[in-house]
Amino acid sequence: MAAKASGWYMNSLPLKFLLSPFKALYTVFLIVLIIFGLSLISQNYLQTPDLLNQELKHMELVQHDKRSLWQDENRPSENINTSVARLSYHALSTMFFEWTQVNTALAAQTETDFGYRFKNYLMPRLDLLKHFDKTLQLISLRIGNIFLFVGLAFTAYVLALIDGLVMRRIRQKNASRESAGIYHRAKYWRSGIIWLSILFYLCSPFTLSPYWLLLPIFSSAYMVFLQAKYLKKYL
Repeated sequence: MAAKASGWYMNSLPLKFLLSPFKALYTVFLIVLIIFGLSLISQNYLQTPDLLNQELKHMELVQHDKRSLWQDENRPSENINTSVARLSYHALSTMFFEWTQVNTALAAQTETDFGYRFKNYLMPRLDLLKHFDKTLQLISLRIGNIFLFVGLAFTAYVLALIDGLVMRRIRQKNASRESAGIYHRAKYWRSGIIWLSILFYLCSPFTLSPYWLLLPIFSSAYMVFLQAKYLKKYL
C-alpha cells in the first residue's frame, strides 16, 4: 500500500502532462550537449587544413558578402547566418577563454599580475589554443548556416503539413486504410533525420556547402507529410 501511495505521481496523467514540456526540454538539452561535445572533439582533432577558410568561401557564395566575419563592427545589413555565427562565437569564446581566465592570464605582464603563472603554463601551448579558437569559429560558422535555413525549413514543414492533412481528408472520404505504424515511423524518422544531420554537419572534418542542408530539410519535410497523411482520428 505504501509503495502504491508513494508512486502515485508516476501514474498521474495531469502531472505527466504538466511535466512533459520540461522533459522534452531536458531531452533536447542533452541532445544539443552531446552534439556540441562530439563536434568539438572531431573538429579539434580531425579537421582538414584550412577548413575554416574554405567554409568562409562557401558562406560568401551563399550570401555574397566578402567582408570579414569576425570584425566587431555593427552592420545592420548582415545576414542572419553572419549574425548568429558572430553571437555563437562570442558566447563560446566567453565560455572557454573568459570564464576560464585564459585571456586574463595571457594579458598578464608582470609577476604581480593575476594569472601570470598560468600564462607561463599556457605560452608553450599557444598554438593549441589558437587551433582551438579556430575550432570554435568553425562550429559557430556552421551554426549560423543552420539558422540561415530555418525559415526555409519552417515553410517546407508548413506546406508538407497542409498537403498531408488534405491527403488525409481525401483518404478518409475514400475509406482508405489508416496506419498508425506509418505515422509513428515517420515521426521517428523525422527526428532522426534532423538531429543526425545536424550532428554530421557540425562534426564533419571536411568542407561542406551550406546547400547540403537542403537534403535533410526536404527529407524531414516528407516525413511531416507522411505524419499528417496518416494521422489517425483519435490522435
